[in-house]
Amino acid sequence: MLRDLFLETYSAIPAHSTRAHIERVVHAYLSSYASDDIAGRVSLFAEDVVVEEPVGAPVIRGRDALVTFWHGSIEAGWQCSNELERLVVNGDEAFLCFRSNLSLRGEGTVSLSVFETLTFNEHGLIRQLRAFNDETCLS
Repeated sequence: MLRDLFLETYSAIPAHSTRAHIERVVHAYLSSYASDDIAGRVSLFAEDVVVEEPVGAPVIRGRDALVTFWHGSIEAGWQCSNELERLVVNGDEAFLCFRSNLSLRGEGTVSLSVFETLTFNEHGLIRQLRAFNDETCLS
């Protein structure tokens, strides 16, 4: 019975996108890093996207700036693969926790726990991304 109350609350949250759509976008987004598929990745984002990666770093505004950021990472020699650990969806917002396995040419490898919030627009595109991680997330 109590579970049903929670389920009623969740189902009453207004949303433009379905959970299934958000799950597909998140999986496409995370898997695009392993193949350096910037074109596929940027297609998941709204033109006026705002990205904080991580929160506190300079804000990246717009798809063009985001593409420049990603190209710079690849040109610097970064490689990345991601493993989704948890996805929570409420309406048009998502919280995800994933492990990012990173390497940088000449610098070695690291595993980073990443916590992100995503907000989706009425077209099902990511309009805001906020990434949270700090020194306690490194292993």
